[in-house]
Amino acid sequence: MRRKRMKNILLGLFGILLLVQTSFANEWINDVEIVKVGTYQHSTLHFVWLSTGNLSECQTANPSNPVLSFDEAQLGGKSLMSVIISALMAKRKVDVQVNGCDIVEIYLR
Repeated sequence: MRRKRMKNILLGLFGILLLVQTSFANEWINDVEIVKVGTYQHSTLHFVWLSTGNLSECQTANPSNPVLSFDEAQLGGKSLMSVIISALMAKRKVDVQVNGCDIVEIYLR
């Protein structure tokens, strides 16, 4: 009984460790330009290509097509779209925070 309880506690702690580790897995790509933005017809999902940047997290998450994306219909999606289009039109550098291949935050420099 005591051994089973200890096993459950250790498994619980291991699970918490995995959750904490993945919640801080966001990667920053700094001082890059947005080169191209694309989408499919009748879709709110947009794809973003950057001038440079090490997209190791995106490469790991989607090795066959490591392209950043965001969904305009999600919370904050329209704000992301306006900042991305502004940066693209003005050729401004940006700092981008990604989680896998999903854009989380973007800042104009």
